Amino acid sequence: MRTLSSSVLAAVLLAACGTSGATPGGSSGSSDGPGDPVLVIAEGGVDGPGIRVGEALGHQATDDLVTVTGALFVDPDGIVRLCDAMAESFPPQCAGDRIVVRGLALDALQLQEANGVRWMDSVSLFGSVE
Repeated sequence: MRTLSSSVLAAVLLAACGTSGATPGGSSGSSDGPGDPVLVIAEGGVDGPGIRVGEALGHQATDDLVTVTGALFVDPDGIVRLCDAMAESFPPQCAGDRIVVRGLALDALQLQEANGVRWMDSVSLFGSVE
C-alpha cells in the first residue's frame, strides 16, 4: 500500500510540474526549464540574416552553429530570450516562439529599457542550439 501511495504522490507532483500555459512551439511566457532549448552563444561572426527562432527550435541539440534572428529581451530577473515577435505593449513583450540565450555579452549591445525590461528590436545571434 505504501508503494502505491508513493507512486500516486509522484504522479501528482509530476503533473503539477507540467508546462501549464505553454503552447506548441515553445511559446509559454516564462519557460526556462531543464529540457527547454537554449541558444548558447559561440565566438565567430554572424553569417547572413539567420533563421527564425521557430526554425531554431526545430534543431536537435547539436554542435552545428547557426545564426538566429529575432527580438532580444532581458527580463527583470536576468533571463535573456530571443523571440520571433514583439507584443505591442509598453514595455514590449516577447511574443511568438522564443529561445533562452546564454553566454551573450549584453554590455556590447545598445538595449532599450523601461520598467525593468530591456530589449532590442532585431538582432542576429550566432551559436548552437542545445
